Amino acid sequence: MRTDGLNTALRALLVRAGASAAKLEIEPCAAGGNNRVYDVTADGRRFIAKHYFSILSDPRDRLGAEYAFLEYATAIGLRCVPRALAIDRHAGLALHEYIEGRRIEPQELVPAHVEQALEFLRALNDAGHRERAARLPAASEACFSIDEQLALVDGRIARLARIERHSEFDAVAIEFSARLRSAWPGLTKRVLAEAARRGIDASTPLAAEDRCVSPSDFGFHNALARRSGELAFLDFEYAGWDDPAKAVGDFFSQPAVPVSATHFERFLLRAVDYSPRAEMLTERARLLLPVFRIKWCCIVLNDFLPDLLARRKFADPDLDETGRKRAQLGKAERLLSTIHH
Repeated sequence: MRTDGLNTALRALLVRAGASAAKLEIEPCAAGGNNRVYDVTADGRRFIAKHYFSILSDPRDRLGAEYAFLEYATAIGLRCVPRALAIDRHAGLALHEYIEGRRIEPQELVPAHVEQALEFLRALNDAGHRERAARLPAASEACFSIDEQLALVDGRIARLARIERHSEFDAVAIEFSARLRSAWPGLTKRVLAEAARRGIDASTPLAAEDRCVSPSDFGFHNALARRSGELAFLDFEYAGWDDPAKAVGDFFSQPAVPVSATHFERFLLRAVDYSPRAEMLTERARLLLPVFRIKWCCIVLNDFLPDLLARRKFADPDLDETGRKRAQLGKAERLLSTIHH
């Protein structure tokens, strides 16, 4: 979007949100992974504006999903997320409340942070709110059976075959993806065998009452620490109804600000206690954790796929492609090392 078009669209959003559009200042924020984010000051008040990535090959409604989730979270009284103030679907723009805070570094992570994340997830799934949440869409890549989860990861692994060799890092990524393809059939076989042994039908989808409202892409890479020590959680463009095994598995697999496995059992047990079949959900989540770690290996290699790299460059036109690829390979190696083949 050209600067003049962005100014015009943002002025309209500010008016719609009941704010003054005078003395408008727009500054790009630190780049996100998928969208362009702007720090907006209008007549002394600060806001955040998001311009959502859009491409014909990926029709997901990121703006709509995030707006619906933020409206729900605000309606149930959560103050650990920014308020959604106004949207322009045609322009792919949203105006959000500005939250003062800083990113959490991996070495700063403490149990109190994990507890806040857990309480956020539990509040989203409180029994008293689930009727209101019924209007939310399914999360991005939502899968409700074990077979569906395995098929999704199978597709992600297959997609890595499209990596083209243009540099030494591409060559390493090609070799790494070959290792994933080699490890995957054995892991799939073990998951299915263990599910059968525990009496879990891999083809049967979870009942509606066993599904959860998931922030998606949930982790401390999408959080800000306020001066008070309280956390604010951000970026819900993939949010919606999902399998709790995926919500918890993703939380303990995201590589940017890793969460120690020592928190896994307590987090899992409390995260699924909304369900009368919590024991079954915990068994599924334990079983599927290595599956989600393989999936995250694939996700961090997205930067080696031309169409997905385009999304990163949309968010950050000054992206250091070589540096990014080097960092992603390191994350993938660390993730793979946590999986027992």
